[in-house]
Amino acid sequence: MRILVITVEPKRAVNEPESCAQALRDLGCDVQALGFDLAHLDEESLDQKPPQVIVLDARDRLESAYVCLKALRERAPLEGTPILVASTLPRLPSIDFRAADDFVLVPIVPAELYARVRQLDWRFARFADAESLKIGDLHIDLAGYEVHLRDRKLSLTHQEFELLKFLAQHPNKVWTREQLLSKVWGYRYYGGTRTVDIHVRRLRAKLGKQAESMIETIRNVGYKLLSD
Repeated sequence: MRILVITVEPKRAVNEPESCAQALRDLGCDVQALGFDLAHLDEESLDQKPPQVIVLDARDRLESAYVCLKALRERAPLEGTPILVASTLPRLPSIDFRAADDFVLVPIVPAELYARVRQLDWRFARFADAESLKIGDLHIDLAGYEVHLRDRKLSLTHQEFELLKFLAQHPNKVWTREQLLSKVWGYRYYGGTRTVDIHVRRLRAKLGKQAESMIETIRNVGYKLLSD
């Protein structure tokens, strides 16, 4: 997951164990840290590889953070990107933070921070349209017949692609092996249900250790693809 962290002192913050940037890096996120002045914000780079979520590590610098928040909303490459504000104050002062999409208190609890970031990504992601499906870090390009996991393109066979696409179109729904054979392979397919198990195993191998659990086995029933 790509996260843009805006903080008072970006170089020091990424090395501090209690910083948002370091907590997210420790959890496997691709983190870029910038200062409140946004002096090193590369809009061309953001166009090509936009962050999925912005974390504004405000601490007690709420006035400066508010100015930065407004500036972020005016940057075209970041339009529509969800913003989470981290603050030291249990009660925010009367500053208009309606431009923020969520808040978290510091000191940071890494698991809570990560959960809130993932929830924002899910809420604001285009889950599906006529040409694509997106679940977490998994993006299925229906028109281009391609699958990307984070920045990695997966090399799938035709049937692996069709199986993954079908499961992604019906997230969190359990399908029996017989149903998958009928829906994905077609009613004229005479192979046994073992075919489904083989393709699921191959899909999991290609998704890798961090994402293979997206396809969950329901004992004595079948499979489902988890949306979070």
